[in-house]
Amino acid sequence: MRGPDSMPVLNRSRMLSGNQVFCVCFAAMLLICAAAAVYCSRHWPLAGDAALMHYVVFLMRHGFIPYKDIADVNLPGSYLADTFAMHVFEGALGWRIYDLLVTILLTTAAVFITRKKEIFAGIFAGLFFLLMHLQDGIAQAGQRDLVVAALLIWAYALLFRAQNRPFYGLPAFVFGFFLGVSGLIKPFFLPLGAVLLLLSAQRARKCGVHPVWHLGLGFLGLSLPPAGATIWLCRHGALSAFVHTLRGLIPLHASLGHRPIAYLLTHCVAPILPLCLLWIVVWILLRKPFDLERAELLLGAIVALLAYVAQGKGYPYHRYPLMALLLLMMGIDFSAGLERKGWVRCFSVVALAAACFFYAPRAAWLVHSFDPAMPFEQNLAHDLRRYGNLSENVQCLDTFGGCINTLYNLRAVQSTGFLYDCYFYVPGEAAEEYRRAFWTAYQKARPEIVVLTSQYCFSRDSFQKIDAWPQLRNDLSDSYQVVTEWHATQPQHWWSRREFPSQYRIYLRKH
Repeated sequence: MRGPDSMPVLNRSRMLSGNQVFCVCFAAMLLICAAAAVYCSRHWPLAGDAALMHYVVFLMRHGFIPYKDIADVNLPGSYLADTFAMHVFEGALGWRIYDLLVTILLTTAAVFITRKKEIFAGIFAGLFFLLMHLQDGIAQAGQRDLVVAALLIWAYALLFRAQNRPFYGLPAFVFGFFLGVSGLIKPFFLPLGAVLLLLSAQRARKCGVHPVWHLGLGFLGLSLPPAGATIWLCRHGALSAFVHTLRGLIPLHASLGHRPIAYLLTHCVAPILPLCLLWIVVWILLRKPFDLERAELLLGAIVALLAYVAQGKGYPYHRYPLMALLLLMMGIDFSAGLERKGWVRCFSVVALAAACFFYAPRAAWLVHSFDPAMPFEQNLAHDLRRYGNLSENVQCLDTFGGCINTLYNLRAVQSTGFLYDCYFYVPGEAAEEYRRAFWTAYQKARPEIVVLTSQYCFSRDSFQKIDAWPQLRNDLSDSYQVVTEWHATQPQHWWSRREFPSQYRIYLRKH
């Protein structure tokens, strides 16, 4: 006969512990909310910066050369990401799949980092990041900083692998390569890669990898993407134009639209600020030793914060690398807090419960509430179709108001490679040079149709923006006539606030 205690012992061996029950419940709630948010976002249109980048790649396919024929402030890595997405995934639904794929890769990297300690930490970091990204709105899909965040987390996963297990330095090479690719999109993390390689060299030596081998392969991987981009620019005869853009247009863009430092610091982690405060309390109560991995993650978070402040504009997607690193550290510490007793366990449970049972459902509800309607693009496309063949006969005076997006949807090639009118209406030598270059291309093309939108970068929308450049204003008045003017009757709901879309005027050339 079995003893009276044999069955309870057997049952206890098969039962989940209290902490595992917590983790299963939290992970299940996050997964449900993430699945609901992804499903609700399936009909989101291609909009915002994504449409602009798609159009740049579209123009490249029609013979335009970046930086030489196309005036753009984005680095070559942005074209690489969009070219891949456009080649593999078609249309707006394809862009949604691409956006989801990037967040899945980020989640996979987080799980890869935390798999030995607590896999829930990586699941929490990845799924909660996905929800925070989706709640930022339709125009943030597939943003460049989202790709940078995924590359950054995977780089950390490979760095930890390289410095803790001998593998002939291959993870160090791939670590450097991923950060090198991220540097082709936003250059802020290239210096971080060099510092992290130096910090990890001694640890790698203890694991049987010679520091010279570790550093050599790491720096080789870090330098290959910039070298490849340089070769690509040389092959297209655009290297000197790119250097000129680095010295002129990019600094001009960086100088515009700066937010106060107080705004930037209060918004850098705005969606997760209460969780950050709880995390700091848990981190203090845990009294964990400050190991190399934690130092490397904190260093990355500091660089990400500096990158957010340096960009100065406070856009939601600029904080993605910072949020990805912070959520990874939060997941690790909250999971460790569940294993302890007392206050640290209480704070960890409260933080995870708030994240999974309040913030996650709220994010899913916000995504559900967004309206994917595109009245600006739909009406402009309808009006432009009246004029037959548009390719090389239409010029947008717009930036992200929707004109370029409409031309991409119509697969119409613009008459010039100047996609942004932001820089027409500001003072300065770089802006004056930009105006001269546009005027030369504009006079050579003499488009039949000009679309002027009220969207005005870094200022209040108004058609009066064109008064800041009398030469262009007078040309439109003398050589063109207004045939259509459109005003929105209802606001659109693409993110947390409802806003009226930009207005537009269509000018037809006088004959």
